Amino acid sequence: MYLKRHSLTLTDKQSLIHGEKVDVIAVYADLRDFAQWSLRSTASEVTRIIEIVYDRVIQLAFFYKHTFHKFLGDGFVLIWEVNDHGSRAEALHWALAASFEIHKRYWYLASRLHFPSPTGFGIGIACGEVVRIDPETFIPELNEPDFVGYPMNCGARLQKLAGPYGTVLDSKGVDIALKCPDRVLREKNNILRLELVKPNNKSIALADKFTGLHEDDVFGFRFVTWPYVKDALWHVDGRP
Repeated sequence: MYLKRHSLTLTDKQSLIHGEKVDVIAVYADLRDFAQWSLRSTASEVTRIIEIVYDRVIQLAFFYKHTFHKFLGDGFVLIWEVNDHGSRAEALHWALAASFEIHKRYWYLASRLHFPSPTGFGIGIACGEVVRIDPETFIPELNEPDFVGYPMNCGARLQKLAGPYGTVLDSKGVDIALKCPDRVLREKNNILRLELVKPNNKSIALADKFTGLHEDDVFGFRFVTWPYVKDALWHVDGRP
């Protein structure tokens, strides 16, 4: 919260922070090379890119049914709570669909800008149990929910392995996808079908350097590709 332009409301309500364990699919999306690009760009160009990021998240909320989102400067995190969708496979279906919609839409918009733009989003997806924190404090403006736990850390780290227009799925997500390929990977749809790609040794070595990443995720993560459009839109061969 940017305090410079806001005054805080004080109440006599006693502060209470409630925590609840929930099963989630977490999607972290981050623009590649944004920091270096912004140094060479005008304020209006940077603002236009951030506007695209904000517009994309708002549209995703209407069409892809995520429970929660948070903006992270040049990126964002999206959360699907499994209870809202009935199963992990169903929630992961929506998360993967949203991820590739992010790629497709950014490619479409960036190709129509009149200035060079960041190279594309890198996306990391992690699945599992987290704690949703629901604060009720005497400062109403600060009472925003948040999520903490290993899947949040895992998703943030895995997105670092994704190049522009790349998507990385953690080991639990891979297990879910392999058990329910029709729904998660849309296996029977020739146009929308997704594929899992094993990482090469360079990607695994990079993952092994990430602090706090479980061994299953160091070796068990996979890149997710969309074969139907890879030649027209992007090419992913398992390298960061």
